[in-house]
Amino acid sequence: MAVDNALVRMIIEARIAAELDDGSCCGKYFSAWKALKAWRDQPPGPGEQPNSLDLNVAAAENYMFARAMVCAGRCSRFQMNTLALGYYATKLMRIGMPTSGNPQSEPDAGVAGWGGIGSEEGEADHDRCNAGVNPPYWRPVKEIFGKEGYYHTAVGTPGTRYDGS
Repeated sequence: MAVDNALVRMIIEARIAAELDDGSCCGKYFSAWKALKAWRDQPPGPGEQPNSLDLNVAAAENYMFARAMVCAGRCSRFQMNTLALGYYATKLMRIGMPTSGNPQSEPDAGVAGWGGIGSEEGEADHDRCNAGVNPPYWRPVKEIFGKEGYYHTAVGTPGTRYDGS
């Protein structure tokens, strides 16, 4: 199944519209991402396909994650795009890096592309309403995701922005 770009944009717009505006620059994007992630992480009922395999919602979630993180200055657009392409590459190489207990969706260039669109729009948001926050050129991955976990373990310690290692 290929990604339906018009449907992905509708999912994105509907999810943003459904979120309450907390008055912050990037809050609606974080809330929208968390809602999409939660839906994809729900365990399937007996005989049902897991939500995690829906490529249109996967694309919308990738978009929303990238937009929120870049808007907030948690990472640069360059780093977000690099991480998105790296994650896509792990899927192509069949390296399992699921983000929940559900199966990982198949590699899809359209899903990866929506992450790039999200980082681009997140950069515009950042420049519009959060320009005082300057992300480092490269932030350790565990700081972006806010926890130690599979990604940190699977790819090793990327060094830190503090000591340059």
